[in-house]
Amino acid sequence: MKEDGYEPDGCTYNTLIRAHLRGSDITTSVQLIEEMKRCGFSSDASTIKIVMDMLSSGELDKSFLNMLYGPFGDKSSSLD
Repeated sequence: MKEDGYEPDGCTYNTLIRAHLRGSDITTSVQLIEEMKRCGFSSDASTIKIVMDMLSSGELDKSFLNMLYGPFGDKSSSLD
């Protein structure tokens, strides 16, 4: 995408993160989340839901949630 001159937006990052989480590709999900945060974007409600579902089923560790939002949650995250 970037190679073709297109910059991802928040929607793009969230879509990619969800796809990689569904495919159990946690490493790429973490890389995308870190890049998304560096670019000033935050998680949307759909990404938050899949993370919470995966946490409750034991597919993700709580440390993933802390990495995503920080230890006390990111108050700037959108739940729309």
